[in-house]
Amino acid sequence: MKALVWKFLALVLVIFIMGQVGGSCQNCIELLVVITNPASGSTVSDMVELEASIVGSLASSVTRVEFTITGGPYAPCIFTAYPPSFSTEWDTTTFANGTYSIKAKAYASGGKTAESMAVTVKVNNDIKWTFMVYMNGDNNLESAALGDLDEMKSVGSTNKLNIIVQLDKYNESGCWRYKVNQGSLTTLQTLGEQDFGDPNVLLSFVEWAMTNYPASRYVLVIWDHGGGWRRKVGEAVKGISYDDHGGSINTVELGNVFDSIDRPIHIIGMDACLMQMEEVAHQIMYEGYYLVTSQETEPGDGWPYDAILQELKNNPNMAISQLPTIIVNKYMDSYPGGGVTQSSRILYSREVAYKANDLAHAIRNNSSVWGTVKEIISSTQHYYYSDYKDLYDFAKRLKDNASMPTSIKNAAQAVMNAVVNVITAEGHSGTNLANSHGISIWLPTSTADLANYRNLDFAHDTEWDEMIDDLY
Repeated sequence: MKALVWKFLALVLVIFIMGQVGGSCQNCIELLVVITNPASGSTVSDMVELEASIVGSLASSVTRVEFTITGGPYAPCIFTAYPPSFSTEWDTTTFANGTYSIKAKAYASGGKTAESMAVTVKVNNDIKWTFMVYMNGDNNLESAALGDLDEMKSVGSTNKLNIIVQLDKYNESGCWRYKVNQGSLTTLQTLGEQDFGDPNVLLSFVEWAMTNYPASRYVLVIWDHGGGWRRKVGEAVKGISYDDHGGSINTVELGNVFDSIDRPIHIIGMDACLMQMEEVAHQIMYEGYYLVTSQETEPGDGWPYDAILQELKNNPNMAISQLPTIIVNKYMDSYPGGGVTQSSRILYSREVAYKANDLAHAIRNNSSVWGTVKEIISSTQHYYYSDYKDLYDFAKRLKDNASMPTSIKNAAQAVMNAVVNVITAEGHSGTNLANSHGISIWLPTSTADLANYRNLDFAHDTEWDEMIDDLY
């Protein structure tokens, strides 16, 4: 709320200045820049949006805004933002606690520049974590759920770490909310039977946990079966969190849950099969900082919670960006026999979607190579569902194919670059998964499920669905 008030006041200041000099900014102001976020005098932590508003006759020609942050034991740091939003991210966890000054400088055509008034903020990253696990054992994974709960108990909560679990079982009616201690569980609430496939049940748990166990950093793990963006054709719909006595949460519903949460969840984990898809990430984009999950199916034992939580318990002051990497590495270490994948990607950039759209557009405009594109789709790295393909591998095969026109090759290279930019940690093992790079995408060999696909934000925002329609 404080940030919103500051933005309002900053914009009022712009309007006031324009009014004082008498009329249209086209005639009276060449260039004016005001920092609209963060608010001056505010306390910030974790990832912070740096945002500026620009007015004046030269506003449309501004090519960049540089935010300069000074303070602490550091040389001035510059963060650059580009049109149209003139916003960028500042990871305050890489700065010491203390007071910092921020100025914005806009660069317009003709060498014109303008600098904002400074805003002052206080960085405070004293850390406390709430690690929430939505554990759906109301299916054939009940024994695995109880085993993972034992792993959590081997570590337990501390004054810097709350481990909060909502558990549903198959062989016992009811639902339990626990705080996990070292060696024991504290029952916080006993509820009646809940359908863990109801998105409102997930939302209720998250809101309750965040209200009762406030922290500076939140992790949410959705634990259960997963099916990527949708079902496999001919099988019962799964999505994620499949409850044998209820339903499941589909990708659109999952996005609605995160839209309804009024605080950021810093790390979203899906200890479930097949969920590391561009379509899933796009549906929850900007609702968290990182998504950690698997392109391939997962073994029933899932994540090694004892190893992961012990690292967090030992070092609660770690940067947010460290924990996703730890999860990926500990997961890979726990399956030396191979045949698994795990990756972490950022959720505050749509770069992959933008570049995938450009690639789809290029393919649509070159119908003469559609037959070759379909052959490449067939040979691309796939997973348990054969129409779930590795996006990077698909792009690389296009780029390396001699018959592809330059427009497709260039777009494919841009997709590869985008995947590298958003993946923060990736692991795969086994010869059958050798061409995995961290993000899957839907590349079917028919349009049988296209109508369902078009319910997704990714389909609305890109030409990927139209490309599939053209190919088949």
